Order: sequence, then structure tokens, then C-alpha cells
Amino acid sequence: MQERRVALVTGATRGIGRGIFTRLLGEGISVATVYHRDGEAARAWADQAAQAGVPCLIEKIDVRDYEGMECFAQGVIDKFGQVDYLINNVGGDIFKTIYEMTMDDWYASQNLILNAPVFLCKQLLPHMRRRNFGRIVNIGASSKNYIQGAAGLSPFAIHKAALTVFTRTLALEEIGHGITVNMVAPGSTRDAGGKPEGERLPVAAIPIGRRVDIAEVVEPVMYFLSDAAAAVTGQVIGVNGGMST
Repeated sequence: MQERRVALVTGATRGIGRGIFTRLLGEGISVATVYHRDGEAARAWADQAAQAGVPCLIEKIDVRDYEGMECFAQGVIDKFGQVDYLINNVGGDIFKTIYEMTMDDWYASQNLILNAPVFLCKQLLPHMRRRNFGRIVNIGASSKNYIQGAAGLSPFAIHKAALTVFTRTLALEEIGHGITVNMVAPGSTRDAGGKPEGERLPVAAIPIGRRVDIAEVVEPVMYFLSDAAAAVTGQVIGVNGGMST
């Protein structure tokens, strides 16, 4: 009997993370996640897992609480015996010019978008190396080419660009240990993100003429996790309806 695989997914109670969770659950994969404030969403998440009959784990921890996240990661390994997949999905939308942003804005964005994924990777890499297996997928962004710069979208754009470079660097370092590291970079996605509709990118600016569906973002995530992608690492798939990648 094949062992049940286990995924740690940050931000799995809503938006793209919830879509990834639902898909993993449908494949019989156990999922562990944390939530920060939304207890109602967490209860709905736990109910969905229970109804599916798949062992899952959810705890209330801020991903910026590194001591708490270290204990959580170890707790997932202790409970399930392994972590096969890490999907760093949690993030925050802070769109300002560098002149307008505060240093609190800068650090808040950096901690959510960049530091939390780096920290979790550091926690799970020794475990994945011991098993000579791991799939890491970071959720980026691709409404613009952030590596080339995007005026008015700091600090979000800068830290998403840094996450892309981190993804490619870690991929080169870990492929010899059976660990792949890739990125799925959504564009403007329906039912995702924290901005009200009036403050979002206009649909008219998206070449496909609509926002991306969450299910369309989930598909490349599942590909990167699959055994078929064992030789695919350091890659970025932009799911953005024709926006710059």
C-alpha cells in the first residue's frame, strides 16, 4: 500500500491556498496549515478535511512567529512521519511607492512574502534531505515583470522578485538531494488577494479579458508536485492571462 503523502501549505484557509488544499484533499494527501485570525475559515477548513476522511492538521500561528512555526513544522513531522510537499502561499498586498511606504510596511511585506518562506524551507530541508525527496513550490506574482522593477508596487513587487531569485537559487542547491523548487506566479486572480475590487487591476488591462480562476493556478502547482516533474526545478510558470511575466 502506498504511503499517504503530506503537504504543508501556508495560507490554506482561503483564496489560492484554499484551492490548493481542496485539490490535495481530493488526491488523498494530508495537509497541514496555520491560520492567523479567521477562526471561522479555520473551522470550515477542518470540517472539509473531516468530511473527506483525510488526516489533516491546522493550528493558530502567525507565519512571522518563527519559534511557533519551527515547533509547528516539527509537530507535522511528528504527527505524520514526513513532509513531502511545501507550498509557500501566504503573502500580503502592500502597494506603495518607496517614497510613500513606511519601514513598517517594508518589514511587514518582507516577513510575509520572503522571510516566512525562507524560514520554512530552512526548517524542512534537513528532513527532505534525509529522505532524498521533496517538492517545494513558492507562490509568486506575474501581473508585471517584478524583477525588472514595477513603479508604485513596492514593497510587494520587490519582495516577490526576491522570492523568485530565492526559488531559483535554492533549486540549484538542492536538486542533488532529490528536492525540486519551483514557482507558480499568478496574475490577477478571481476570489484571491486582500484588495477590494475597486482597487484591483482593471479587467480591461488583462489581455485574456478576465481574471484568472483559482483552479487555473492550482493546476501547475499540482504538476510541480507530481512525480512527472522530478527533473523540473528552478522554473517559474506565470498564470496571468497574458500579462508580463
